[in-house]
Amino acid sequence: MLADYIFSLMIILLCLLPLSLAALGAKTETLPKIEPVTATRGKLNITVDPRLELLAVLQHLSGSAMTSPDSDGYAAAADAWFAGFKDHPALTKLQSLETYGFNYDLAVSSFLRFDGVPLERQTRDWTGYAQNMNEDRLETAAEGGSLEEFYAAVNDFVRVSDFRGWFESRRQYFTDTVAGVDSLLSTTPDLVAHLIAWYGYEQHSYNLAISPLLGGNGYGPALVDSLGNNYLYCVTSIENRGDPAESILHLAYMLFHELSHPYVNPLVDKHFGLVEDASALFEPIKRKMQEQAYSSWWIAVIEHFVRGSELRLLQTYYPPEEREFTTLSNINLGFIYLDTVYDALLNYEQARRETGIRYDEYFPRLMEKFASLGKIPPAELLHLIDFNGPLNSVAKGSVAVIYPDPLRVEGVEEFIKPDVDFLVDRLKAEAYTDTQALELDFSDRSLYVYGAWGSNLWLAKHLPRPPFQILPDRIVADTIYPGTNLRLAACLPNPFDPELGMAVYTAQNTPAMRSSNSFFHGPEDWYVTDSDKNILAKGFFSDKSGDWEF
Repeated sequence: MLADYIFSLMIILLCLLPLSLAALGAKTETLPKIEPVTATRGKLNITVDPRLELLAVLQHLSGSAMTSPDSDGYAAAADAWFAGFKDHPALTKLQSLETYGFNYDLAVSSFLRFDGVPLERQTRDWTGYAQNMNEDRLETAAEGGSLEEFYAAVNDFVRVSDFRGWFESRRQYFTDTVAGVDSLLSTTPDLVAHLIAWYGYEQHSYNLAISPLLGGNGYGPALVDSLGNNYLYCVTSIENRGDPAESILHLAYMLFHELSHPYVNPLVDKHFGLVEDASALFEPIKRKMQEQAYSSWWIAVIEHFVRGSELRLLQTYYPPEEREFTTLSNINLGFIYLDTVYDALLNYEQARRETGIRYDEYFPRLMEKFASLGKIPPAELLHLIDFNGPLNSVAKGSVAVIYPDPLRVEGVEEFIKPDVDFLVDRLKAEAYTDTQALELDFSDRSLYVYGAWGSNLWLAKHLPRPPFQILPDRIVADTIYPGTNLRLAACLPNPFDPELGMAVYTAQNTPAMRSSNSFFHGPEDWYVTDSDKNILAKGFFSDKSGDWEF
C-alpha cells in the first residue's frame, strides 16, 4: 500500500512539474528595456532616460511637488495618455513614500540604480557617506510602505498603462529636445572638458539627463557599478530662454553645479572630521538650509563647496563680472560662508598652476580653512543672514502674494491677476488681497507684492519710504527715467523679518502692470522696464544697511 501511495504521489508531482516550470518562466520573463534617446557631445552623454521619465510621470500624476507643468504641452499630453490610471496603486504608494522622504535626489538616484524600465535589476549603487545616508533615508521612507511592493506596482503601471507606448509616442519630441541641447552645446567650448581640467582628474561617465517635467529643479547623483566605475549625472529640465547665450549660461550653471557634487561629496565625507567640531556654524543658517531641503551640517558644508566650485568654474569660463550677483544670490540663500570658500579656491587654483596639484589632493587645506570659521563669535555672523537680494532669491520657503482688491481697484482682474495666478501655481503660493493682508502676519513667508503705485494698501503701509519714486511722467531710481507706462521690479527685505525677501512689482498705472514679471530678470536687485517688456535699466542697491539705497 505504501509503495502504491509513493508511486501515485510521484506521478502527481511529475504531472505538476511542467506546469510549475512554465508558471515560473512566465513570472520571471524579462521584458525588453525601453531604449533611451541619447546623443554625445565630447565626454558628455545627453539623454532622455526612460527611468527618469517614468519617475517624473508618476510624480506628476500623483500631484507631487517634485515636478512642474511645462510650457509646451508635455504635461497635458501625459494627463491625457494616463487619464485612466490616476488611481493606480503605484501613485498612491508613491504619495505615501514621499510623505516619509522618498523625494528629491533620493527618488531620482533610486530609479537610476536600476538597469532600465521595467525596474528589475539594480546594477549600480551609492558610495561612501551617500550610501549610508540614502540607505537610512530609504528605511525611513519605507515607513510609508514597502519599497519592493512599490517597485512591483510601478512595473504593473508600466504594463497596464502602456508606458512603453507613451515613451515611443514622444520619442520624436525627446529626439528634438536632445538635438536642441546638442546643437546649443556645439556653439560653446566643451563644458565637461573645462570641469575636468579644473578638478584635475576624470570620472568614468558624465551624463546630462533631461526631464521636461522637472521645472527648475536639478540633481547631481553619482552611482558606481560593480567594477568601481563612477557615473555622474546632471538631471534637469532645459528652459528655453529665447537668447541662446542665456540658455548656455543656465546650462553651464546646472552642469557645473550638479557634476561638482560627485567630486565634492566623497571628499567632504572623507575629511568631515576637520569641520565637525564647527557644527555650531549651522545654527545661524539652519532655517534657510532646511527650507532648501539641506537638513544637516554635512549637507550644508557640501553645498558651500559645490557652490564655490560652481562660481570658480563659471568665472574661469565666462567674464569675471558674473561673480557679483552669483555670490550675493548664494549668500542670501544662507550660504554665508561662501566668501571664505571662494578665497580658498583661488589659492587652490594658484597652487594647481604652480604645482599641478589636483583638487582631491588639495582638499584638506580647503577644509582646514573652512574649519577656521568656527572661531568667529556667533554674534558676528548674525548680520550675514539678513536678506541681501537679488530678485531671484526671494522665492524661498513659504510664499505669499499680495495684490490690490479687485473690488476697489479697476483693472486688477485683467492686468494683475494672471501674474498672481501664475505664482500661486508655480510657487505653491497663497494669494491675498491687500485688504486681507493688512490683518495678517507675514513673518514666516517670502512676499511678492503687486500693484500700480499707490493702489496697494498693504504696500503703502509697510513701505512708506521706498528707495524709488513712481511718478506719472517718470520713474526715479538710480537716475530719472522719463516716460509713461513704465514699470519697476525690485527686491527688498520683508518688513516683518529681515532674513526673508520681498519682491515688488509696480508701475505708473494698472494697465502697465500687464505681464509685469514676464521678462528675463532675477540676477540683479532692481529693473526698470516699459510695457513692451524692454529693460531700460537694471542693477544693485549700493547700501543695504537700514533703508536700501541706489
